[in-house]
Amino acid sequence: MEVMEEGNLMDRIPILLQRDLQYYEANQKVLQENICPGVVGGKLDFPRSASFASVKIVVWLEDEYFAAYRKNSGLLHLSDVLQDHQGKESDEAAGCGGIVKSSDPEKFVLLVVKSVDNLLEHIHTLSQEALDHADLTVLTATIGAAALVKNSLFVWLGCVTKNVCPPKGDEKGGSLKMSYKQFSEMTEALAERLLDLHCRLLTLYIIQDADCLHWESQHPFFESERGSYTIQMWWLYMQGTKQDLWNSVPPTMAQRVFAGMLNETLTVLTVRYTQTVPSRARSMLLLVDVSNILLCVGELLPAICENGEGFVGLNITNQSKIIRDIHSKCQELFCCLLLRGVPLGVLYKITKKGVNSIAMFNQRQGLITPWTIFALPKLFPTNQNGHWATRCSELPTNTALSLELKVLLAAPQANWWLLLKVLLMREAHLSSMIFHHLIKNLPTCDNYIPSSKQPSINRESMSKKCEGFLCGMECNDIVQWSLEQKDPIGQTNYQVLMGLTYIVIMAGKTSDVNKTLISALEKSKLNDWASCLDRRQVWNQKRPPWLEAILHLIYPILNPIIHMLVSAVQTTASIYQAMSLSLSCFSEMWDCIPDCLYTVISCLTEILPAEIRPLGDSVLIQLLYMALYSKLLEASESEAEAELKEQKENKDSTTPPTPAMEGPVSTINMKPRSVICQTLAEAICFIDEDNKHTDQINSLINQARESQRSTNTLENEMEEAVGLSFASTSKIDELDAFIHPSPSVRSEEEFDVENAEYIMPST
Repeated sequence: MEVMEEGNLMDRIPILLQRDLQYYEANQKVLQENICPGVVGGKLDFPRSASFASVKIVVWLEDEYFAAYRKNSGLLHLSDVLQDHQGKESDEAAGCGGIVKSSDPEKFVLLVVKSVDNLLEHIHTLSQEALDHADLTVLTATIGAAALVKNSLFVWLGCVTKNVCPPKGDEKGGSLKMSYKQFSEMTEALAERLLDLHCRLLTLYIIQDADCLHWESQHPFFESERGSYTIQMWWLYMQGTKQDLWNSVPPTMAQRVFAGMLNETLTVLTVRYTQTVPSRARSMLLLVDVSNILLCVGELLPAICENGEGFVGLNITNQSKIIRDIHSKCQELFCCLLLRGVPLGVLYKITKKGVNSIAMFNQRQGLITPWTIFALPKLFPTNQNGHWATRCSELPTNTALSLELKVLLAAPQANWWLLLKVLLMREAHLSSMIFHHLIKNLPTCDNYIPSSKQPSINRESMSKKCEGFLCGMECNDIVQWSLEQKDPIGQTNYQVLMGLTYIVIMAGKTSDVNKTLISALEKSKLNDWASCLDRRQVWNQKRPPWLEAILHLIYPILNPIIHMLVSAVQTTASIYQAMSLSLSCFSEMWDCIPDCLYTVISCLTEILPAEIRPLGDSVLIQLLYMALYSKLLEASESEAEAELKEQKENKDSTTPPTPAMEGPVSTINMKPRSVICQTLAEAICFIDEDNKHTDQINSLINQARESQRSTNTLENEMEEAVGLSFASTSKIDELDAFIHPSPSVRSEEEFDVENAEYIMPST
């Protein structure tokens, strides 16, 4: 679709919307643009696609924001915005009579309000057309447009200094706030219409069939060889619609719509099957249908749950209303299945003493809902008593992990807090399995990617930006990068193991490190796993993934150290003095390094073979200077590129070059910065030769050891202080409860990642 890119904004937008409507009338669809996968979802719930018109309006309004504030709001990727404005400035400077765009905060608000009002009316028109024709494609396109503009308004609201423009706004609300509220309401209203449309299709067509629902018939349905068509079609429709929702509307909204569909249809099915009185010939059909419904819900329910507890009905009072409703309806269906399916003789024996003694008619407070045990029999073996658990921590390890993984894999977008929980729960059981498997399936040492070319460091090694709107290189796919390498499977394993090592070290406990990394290294039967920690391997940039992950803990503090070392050498410092200065810098910067570095170093030291001799006879010194060596090489390359660029600019300019110094340059102090960085990197390999810096090395090691002890002591003192403070401010009757906690209080599990509240998302 061709649009006007020049001229007054308020003239361009009506033309854009008119052409968008003409395109719909001609093709019965809305022209859409994809949103970058790295932006989709998140806290603002960005859509997967939006209409072309809404994307264009957002781009134009962002341009107006830049004109008003001379800075970017952060909505678009910074490099794209700068490149765009540099291109415009060069075009204006090249020609005569160029018009420089100018604006002010109040004018920006006026333009935004008028523009989004026009778009709101346009979205209303399209959505009404979609509802009249039951066109889901057009309806989801309008949802994407409304969601994109709503989120853009939210970003601008946080950036503007003035959000009021009369007559629409006032000092209490503000024009932008009112526009944001209107689009929020429009987005929610469209989601409700989408849910209503799906529910009407389900209840009026999908789960209706005269032959299947003829319960008084004296002939068995399909010779009792199958269940109803309606349940099969319901299952297929729910599966297909879930996939469509996951691919078309914002992820959180998709989850809400799907939850509403499941709940509404379960209401109809529960009433139908619990109140139906079938003939003898059709009684078997009812049992088969109810069984199929429960099995289907067992597969569909994880997609709308937040965690494994909600999936199986644990801690049900703290779950959302819709989850409670679904569990309640499924339990009704399960009771119906039992009462109608049990033989009459058995039913008489059970009920002759009264129904009050039957457990199924009583509330199982805090326990797993019985229908889930029926629908998921493999997760609840009878010999493990998992059905008596009152919380996930009491379930067997395999069951607890399976429940969380089902929820994690069924979600429409990445659930980072749940992923972290799954990787670290039960003493990092899943991480340990991944470690022990992948460490045996890594590429050979010759095929390791050098540190500077790892995608985690060198973003240029990844694929270029995608064609999606708002792309900021967050969408880069490690798998796609791995496919371009010689050993795709090995490189994928390398990247997974490196990321997993970093997570376990940063977020796990010492026992987690021992059961994952240390255990995998010991059991891998790789004779040369520790060779990378030898002093002769400091220079080697091809490292195993676990070592590269550990070095990522050190990389962030190295830039100021490198700058200080290069500056010192340029001001007549010798290499010996530079190495001494590096040790002093590490000593000063030690508090900036995560404490977990010393933890993993201690674990590695305990299993280090006797024939391996690290730099300074310390794994700590070895790792610090391996990281510094890599960063010095990177600095050398970047400085060499800068020097080459400067030489080209000097050749092109009319300014005479700086005269070279007479005579040969004999000292390192007079060399370019790139050469200095390379020389410093080479000197690192010999920092501990001839006992040159032994005292400083030992001092740094002792400082790290004492720092770790001080941290542990401080934690113990804080725990004691909290206890004393509580005792000093508590009443006598409360003190006894503190000393003798009730069984519901978690003590030994307080810091278990499976139960810790800090890992849950904030609401």
